[in-house]
Amino acid sequence: MRIYLADLGHNLLTKSSDVYPLGVANLATYAQAHFAAHRPGERLEITLYREPQDLKRALDARMPDVLGLSNYAWNEELSYHFAQYVKSRAPRTLVAMGGPNYPLVDSVRESFLRALPKVDCYVDGPTYEGERAFVNLLERFLDAGRRVDGLYEQRTPGVDWIDPRSREYVRGGEVERIRDLDEIPSPYLAGLMDPFIPTGYFPMMQISRGCPFTCAFCNSGVRSNSRVFAHSFDNVKADLMYLAERIKPEITLCFADDNFGMFERDEEIADYIGWLQDTYNWPRYIRTTTGKNKGERIIKVMRKVKGALPMTAAVQSMNPLVLKNIKRDNIKLETYREIQKELESQGMQSYGELILCLPGETKLSFFKAVEDLLDAGAKRISAHQLMLLHGAELANPDERAKFGFDTRFRVVARNIGDYTGEPIVEVEEMVVATPQFSFADYLETRVFHLLLTIFHYEGNYDEPFQFARQHGVKPYELVRHMQTLLERAPAAFQRVIADFLKESQEEIFMTREACLEWARAHYAELVEGTLGGNLLSKYSMLGRFYTTQESLDFLQLSIASALDQKHGRHDAEQLAAAVDYVRHVALHVPFAQTTAASVRWSSRYDVDRWVADGFARPLGDYVGATAREFSAETSPQTRALIMTKVGAFGEHASGLGKFTRTMFARDLRRTVARADVAQTESASA
Repeated sequence: MRIYLADLGHNLLTKSSDVYPLGVANLATYAQAHFAAHRPGERLEITLYREPQDLKRALDARMPDVLGLSNYAWNEELSYHFAQYVKSRAPRTLVAMGGPNYPLVDSVRESFLRALPKVDCYVDGPTYEGERAFVNLLERFLDAGRRVDGLYEQRTPGVDWIDPRSREYVRGGEVERIRDLDEIPSPYLAGLMDPFIPTGYFPMMQISRGCPFTCAFCNSGVRSNSRVFAHSFDNVKADLMYLAERIKPEITLCFADDNFGMFERDEEIADYIGWLQDTYNWPRYIRTTTGKNKGERIIKVMRKVKGALPMTAAVQSMNPLVLKNIKRDNIKLETYREIQKELESQGMQSYGELILCLPGETKLSFFKAVEDLLDAGAKRISAHQLMLLHGAELANPDERAKFGFDTRFRVVARNIGDYTGEPIVEVEEMVVATPQFSFADYLETRVFHLLLTIFHYEGNYDEPFQFARQHGVKPYELVRHMQTLLERAPAAFQRVIADFLKESQEEIFMTREACLEWARAHYAELVEGTLGGNLLSKYSMLGRFYTTQESLDFLQLSIASALDQKHGRHDAEQLAAAVDYVRHVALHVPFAQTTAASVRWSSRYDVDRWVADGFARPLGDYVGATAREFSAETSPQTRALIMTKVGAFGEHASGLGKFTRTMFARDLRRTVARADVAQTESASA
């Protein structure tokens, strides 16, 4: 039986999904192992597809018996397009779809499947788990003589469909979860992932499945997913070694876990990763979601992996009413502060995550949460928009009505393409207002978050912010003050903000159909990048890497204004020294030129020494009698890392938004040459 399994991602503008296709690879190894053990006379010939172009070539050359398509919020239209493509040419091919982008309520599931008439069935195993349901489907298809119409003669556990004879919605029934994940043979050791190693995609592993938290906005929060099951340490270690021996050191490692670092076994895994770092210089960056409690253990894990893992503090809200509405418990703020102190002392970073327009949130409570996280030491705060995802409780009809969500539809950022002669556009539904959070509040908080992302992302402009903090102006106060001064910003920076606001209002539509109609009419502009994309990411990239000098001018003006307002004066020379330091060490486009350039400047203030001392004393303590010359250049390792990312994702705003997610802000800086260090070493010699 010839089976094509496709975990497709758009790749026209940039790689919309940048990891190996672990989900379908697990389906393949599990199915092959099951059939070898239980139906040895049946051979499964399974091929994986990541790129739409590769799948089209394979389909045009030879149709499969079964086409399996993954379904996520970012590839639903793309997957369905290929379902239509196959059915128009090979009606006897069984087309199955599966994945977490599937409603929880039967009535909505029925509507969902009726809108996909070219999909024969939906593999609906437990959340994020389709292996057993997929095997059930293959066995049923074989028993039916490989006839699609014969499939519907008997219910299949874990598989749903609309019966084409009766037009009834049929549920296949529940499937028990896999408790020992080692039942799924490793796709890495089986060689299934080898074709993806040269592509620049990031290897994805899953150590454990399940999430003990029941967050109503997340499709991991369903109760059937609440128990956590894991791979053995030996299994994880073997996969990590397989990768370490084969991929470039600068390639990011990704874990698909919901709470990495929270469990005892994660410490053992972190020890092994630390050994790999010493032996193979890999991984340098780990992308995952860290746990929502057990902060001390997460810190231990972060130490063991030598700073490659940032901690994600996904608090989502700090309003008690909101937390009750979304069925979430958060780490206590005081505990969070203690964790931040420890992270800072170890040179590690953490990220804070919030969600706009959660039920019960207000503008004031949202801003208070941002202020508290910044005061606690968070270097990066993401303020996501509330998506009503299939598979998440808040998307259910009763929850929508209960909380009075005002929703709009927009094009999913970067997720468009034309692979068979017909433009394909992904659409998502987002909440833009509630009875407690107006649309005007929504826009105001979006502009604030854009400013915060441009200027405070991982401490990318930390030196001026530290100068302001040492003179009594905290980061939250400064960014809020900047928002009042936008009319005084340089013209190029004002355009960034104005265009962001304009697009934020023009990108949203009342219905999915209106959004699709607009997207098809403006497809050329979406391709060119003049419209669409992840607006926060796109415009923060423009502010950070395209209007870098104008952004720094505005930051300097804003700090001076804030200090004058607070104290009636400020030290202009010290402030200029802090900002000029950033002007010379911060890299920006075009990276091929800026990473190759060596820069020089002079100042009476040794800002680099101030930074090295952890801002422990005022900048005024680092002044010399006369100006001295400083120089900085990009290390070969940093240049190689950046140019690898540019090669994979591009240097346009959308591409920058992708690859900066897998780098630290410190990786986008030149290193200052210290003459005093060199002289000391020479004297010692």
